[in-house]
Amino acid sequence: MKSLLLTVVIGTPFVSLMLKIIQWGGDQFYLYVWAFMFAFSVFMMTIVPTVIMPMFNKYEPLKECELRDRTFKLAERVKYPLTKLFVMDGSKRSSHSNAFMFGFGNNKRVVLFDTLLKQATNEEILAILGHEFGHWKLGHNLVNFVVTQLYTGAAFYSFALCFNSPSLYSAFGFNGTNVPTLIALLLFFQTLWAPVDKILSFLLTMNSRRMEFQADEFGADLGMGQDLQTGLIKLCVENKSAISNAKLYSMYHHSHPPLGERLEALMSFEKKSK
Repeated sequence: MKSLLLTVVIGTPFVSLMLKIIQWGGDQFYLYVWAFMFAFSVFMMTIVPTVIMPMFNKYEPLKECELRDRTFKLAERVKYPLTKLFVMDGSKRSSHSNAFMFGFGNNKRVVLFDTLLKQATNEEILAILGHEFGHWKLGHNLVNFVVTQLYTGAAFYSFALCFNSPSLYSAFGFNGTNVPTLIALLLFFQTLWAPVDKILSFLLTMNSRRMEFQADEFGADLGMGQDLQTGLIKLCVENKSAISNAKLYSMYHHSHPPLGERLEALMSFEKKSK
C-alpha cells in the first residue's frame, strides 16, 4: 500500500509535468525534458534515502563498538567524509545482506544491514565497505550519474526526431500526427527505441562489471583481499546468488560478475601484488 501510494503521489505529477513540457517546448522540447529529468533525478537522490526508505525500514545509528571505530578509521584512510553510520533492519524481510552509501558533498553516510552484522566478521564487513569506498574513490557513482543523464538526453532527442512522424503512427493505425503525447511516447520507446536500448544496456552492463572488478581491486589494495573473498562467499550463500554462469549470458544480463569470476580476479591480483 505504501509503494502504491508513493507511486501515485510522485509518479502522477511527474508524468503530467513531463507531458506538459513536451507539449509546451516546441521543436526543442527534448532540452527542457532533459533539464526536468536532471532536476528530478537530483531530487529523488535526495529524498529516497532520507524520506522514502525510512518508511519501509528502521535506521538506527550503530552503537559504540569496535566495528564502528574501525569503519570511521577506514573512511578516514581513504578520505571518505563519513558522518553517520546506520544499521538497517533488513532481517524483517529476508536474510539478504548488504551495505551501501549515500549523501552529498561532505555529508556521507553508510548503512549496514543487520543481517550482515550477524553473517560476517568485522574484518569481512570492513573489506566489503572497502569495496564500496572504492566505488566512491574511483568516481564510479559520478560516472553512473553522468551516463544516466546522457542516456536520457539521447533517448528524448531521438524521440523528438520521431514525434511528428506520420509514418510511425500510421503503422499502428493512427491517422496523422495528432496523437496523444503519452501514446506517442509508448509507441516510440516500445518499438523504435527498444533495439537501441538493448545495445546500450549491454554496454552499460559491461561497464558496470568493469567497475565491480576495479572496486574489488581497490579493496584488495587496502590489504583486505582475503577478507573480501570470504565476505563475498558469505554474501553469495546468504543471498542465494549464482556462483557461476555461462560467460556470455552473464556478460549480457548481470551488472555484477558472478562470484567465481570475482574470486579468480582477486586471487590473480594478489599474486601480482606479491
